[in-house]
Amino acid sequence: MSRHLRLLKIFYQNTLSNELEYRLNFWANILQSLFWMGWASVSVRVYFFHAEDIAGWRYHEVLIVMGLFFAIKGFWLMVVTPNLSRLPEYVKMGTLDYILTKPVNSQFLVSLRHVGVLNWSEPLLGLGLVVYALAQLGRVPRLDQIALFALLFIVGMVMLYSISLIVQTLTIWLVSIEQVDIVVQGVLETGRFPVSFYRGWVGGVLTVIVPIAFMTTFPAQALLGRVEASLAAVGVVFAAVLFAAASWFWRFALRYYSGASS
Repeated sequence: MSRHLRLLKIFYQNTLSNELEYRLNFWANILQSLFWMGWASVSVRVYFFHAEDIAGWRYHEVLIVMGLFFAIKGFWLMVVTPNLSRLPEYVKMGTLDYILTKPVNSQFLVSLRHVGVLNWSEPLLGLGLVVYALAQLGRVPRLDQIALFALLFIVGMVMLYSISLIVQTLTIWLVSIEQVDIVVQGVLETGRFPVSFYRGWVGGVLTVIVPIAFMTTFPAQALLGRVEASLAAVGVVFAAVLFAAASWFWRFALRYYSGASS
């Protein structure tokens, strides 16, 4: 574990020094994140002009979900995309050979070697929107509710990473497919609203098949005191199974990777 932590420190120090050479991009990205978050908050207000609540959610409660959406998307842009989106290039150019020859777990290297420094503001701004919405509701969550929220949010991040790894691993067979992370991004966008906004079978799919509800809706409900601890237990098991499946699928796919020489 300490060896991996030392490697992460080296990786992220190098990335940070490279990215901060362009500080204007850094501040421009923060302004862009603020703009899109403000625009999204104003846009959703339109839905509440003629109704006090929609599917049992009031405006500021929806803002909590939206804040968590920006936070989880920020994690995806900071950690998942800068790493796993390079997999098609690794396979196509044969540089995956270089990673596989290193005396470190290959999944660790392809998953955590880079960090999107310019996107660090999105998780913080998203959580800031959550705090603002809770203040407008006059609600202060209890410590057990905050702990339940934190657990569910971590569960959501693990699920998002696992799904992304499975999708990106497909490029070992489908070498010519570029930007397959667009599929994950499209699904993630549904987490912008509470899952109860989606009627019929769609809501079920976003809870069980593609567990977007665990990434935004359920953590928001934890802060609002609407989630039982048993749901967190289900989420932990679900995330563990999904992570194990993604890791197994990665190792399975590597058996079919023939390298740059073929």
